Amino acid sequence: MRRDVVQCWKAVSAAAFLAIAVPARGDMYSATTAYKKADFTAAFKQFKELAELGMPNAQFDIAVMYAKGEGIAQSNVMAHAWASIAAQNGEEKGKVLAEELEAELTPNSLRFSEDLQAQYSQTALNARLLPRMLKDKEYADREPARLSKPFIPSYPADAQSQGVQGEAFVEFTVAPDGHPRSPRILYAVPARYFDDAIRESVFRTLYLPARINGKPVAASTSMFFNFKIDSVSLRDYGGLAKQVEDAKTKAEAGDPSAQMLYGMMLAGLPQLNQHYTQALPWFLKAAQAGAPYAQYQVGTALLRGHGCQCESVKGEIWLQKAAQADEPNAQTSLAEYLLQEHASSESVSGALVWLERATKQNNSAGKYLLASVLASSPDANVRDPPRALALADAVERDYKRDPSLWEIRAAAYAARSDYSSAKKAQAHAIEEAKALGWDLEPMQQRESLYTARQPWTGDLLAF
Repeated sequence: MRRDVVQCWKAVSAAAFLAIAVPARGDMYSATTAYKKADFTAAFKQFKELAELGMPNAQFDIAVMYAKGEGIAQSNVMAHAWASIAAQNGEEKGKVLAEELEAELTPNSLRFSEDLQAQYSQTALNARLLPRMLKDKEYADREPARLSKPFIPSYPADAQSQGVQGEAFVEFTVAPDGHPRSPRILYAVPARYFDDAIRESVFRTLYLPARINGKPVAASTSMFFNFKIDSVSLRDYGGLAKQVEDAKTKAEAGDPSAQMLYGMMLAGLPQLNQHYTQALPWFLKAAQAGAPYAQYQVGTALLRGHGCQCESVKGEIWLQKAAQADEPNAQTSLAEYLLQEHASSESVSGALVWLERATKQNNSAGKYLLASVLASSPDANVRDPPRALALADAVERDYKRDPSLWEIRAAAYAARSDYSSAKKAQAHAIEEAKALGWDLEPMQQRESLYTARQPWTGDLLAF
């Protein structure tokens, strides 16, 4: 898998805007909606999940529900504890409620409340779940990739003729040769109109690669695109300053969707000249509000050490929350983690489960990774060349500019001993990669194997 991910992941236990806003198992909107409908049991369960993630509003809400006995047995002790926790996290109403309840508690009850507060204090939350942010640097262990030569695509004709404008956020890996790989469009409004232009721009943009001790390494980066009819150039964002300011205002007011959008702008707009360390706190706020996409961002940041210290256990918790809420990017990233070097058969099986779940949601990145695994897994029991080829066909529209898609096909053909087709597909992959300036040596080595009528197994997406 991508080496920027694997480097930081140690051995631990194994689109449209609406897609980003899908509720988690617990999120403030659905919890509040359940409460208004007097479905107190569901509301309490969701508020409590968010409270345990450190969200002050939810901490105050469950304090109120404990005090009223809504959805849970009435308990002034528990109400006092959660109101105090909310107050410690800046919720003024929590302080008022805790003071009202304190007069009714015995010394023993107060000690019980204090014990619970200690479990969910900021110190405990920091140790268990929250990222330790870096200051004014992308990574603790490496110099980040730097934009060298951007490629500005033409405005899509269909969108222009229909007067369609839009924006998108894309993540990708910059390989050690400075060329982007595996772009993943995580946000797009409207969907589909600009995908081809975005992928063309990513593939044809050049970077100075990330470095560790002077040695080039793969690293993740991102870009925020803004398409305006009156300015085809993506470098001249019409009204950008106002758009950013509007997102910031709504984010500061506590809107999780705006917090995610503002985070994406900070992370992906070179014009703002911000580090990922400025974006990550906004993703964290939205993640604590239950937004699965934001939980995915926090999880991958922790696993990669991107904008924060690398802490695999915390990262996996956040990714699991997002994946269980059916966030397909989190499912695909968990699969990448489980498929790291020297993966056990158990972890590979787990990865396949997550990829199948992402595939059922018609997620292109999930299908793409699954096709790669089925085409070239070292485990003969995992390889499934016909399915790999079918998945490659299914994602061709999204990955037609990606030479690795042809490598997946070549490996799948070779796995079923169709070496003539394998050589043709691999030659096509090399031709496309050469046009993009990629390092061809690993691809040429695979071509030599197919010429010698030998299959290749391993990680096709390793850079």
